[in-house]
Amino acid sequence: MAQLLTLEPNCKFAILALHDVRADVPTDLILQDGTRVLSSFPFSLENHWKDWLGTIQFNSLKNCKLFLVRAATEGWPDGQLSIFGGPVDAELQSHIRRVFEMLRLVGAINYQDAFMLGGHVVNGESECRQFASLERFYITLGCLPLMIRENDLRTAVELHETYSHLGKTYTDTAKWRFSRGLYALNAAFQQFNSYDRLPGFVRAIEALIIPEIGKTKNQFISRCSLFAGSESKLAETKKILQEAYDIRCDLEHMHDWDRSLSKYSANERKDIMLWRTRQMEELASAAYRKILSDKALRPNFQNDSAIEEFWKKPDDEIRTAFGDVCDISQLKNVKYDSDGWAHTSEWTPEQIENYISKSKSA
Repeated sequence: MAQLLTLEPNCKFAILALHDVRADVPTDLILQDGTRVLSSFPFSLENHWKDWLGTIQFNSLKNCKLFLVRAATEGWPDGQLSIFGGPVDAELQSHIRRVFEMLRLVGAINYQDAFMLGGHVVNGESECRQFASLERFYITLGCLPLMIRENDLRTAVELHETYSHLGKTYTDTAKWRFSRGLYALNAAFQQFNSYDRLPGFVRAIEALIIPEIGKTKNQFISRCSLFAGSESKLAETKKILQEAYDIRCDLEHMHDWDRSLSKYSANERKDIMLWRTRQMEELASAAYRKILSDKALRPNFQNDSAIEEFWKKPDDEIRTAFGDVCDISQLKNVKYDSDGWAHTSEWTPEQIENYISKSKSA
């Protein structure tokens, strides 16, 4: 267990707490942006916290196993440290929330609940001024769970910092297609049912390929096939993309979700739909991670004009630009357990090894 952290005696803080999470990180880890990562609450939970939160929420918070902590010691007018709701509080919470969202972009997090706390410490006495449950990031049935490790957290911070930097270069981010696509992807992660998730994943991908009116389906298939798998598997990749797109269209137009899956038996269709949903989730996540992390690729998605010019390039040049970012054909139709994760019988030895704790957990 990590030692109890003592925050600065006079500061504002934001804490993101994850309940029933699977994580394996070093003790008292400090990320490159200054965020501290702990496995126990960063200061003593006195009785007044129980009075303020209520017994159920207090116990849930006390049982959390991963905490992301940020603090600030300046930035507010004199005498207003204990006043909550200003720009410092907003920035602390926004930053840590964005890192959490980027962590979900890294992989399917295995957790039960997420909480956000905000408050201050005055002369060593802590006070919580806000407590809220965060949006739940669900999984697509059959996913492999992510064991959160130090590298995953550092990657999430890098993705957040890059996205924040890019956002500052736009006077109107609402017109930034990449940002709207990332928002659609984040919204899809928050949907429980696959028939709500799959359209969101496809929508997020469409933001990156900017298909022409009247050519959306064909260009979705042809353009996505350039970064969804190797050229040697082109036919299989295009089949997957076509089925996923057809399911999406039926869902968007309120048709039966399995209308385009008539070639499969009735007993197979649910599993096929879940399979296609996982593949679109992986494709969208991998594409956004790649663009945010690749300095050479990133400028091609800075605005609509850049995206349009990018897709006019020869296929080989586009393949090279994306590299081996994803291979959706490698995701198989799997059995899943009662919690929705891929059944362990479906895991490779490498995946099992990766899910075992390796470092001394915080």
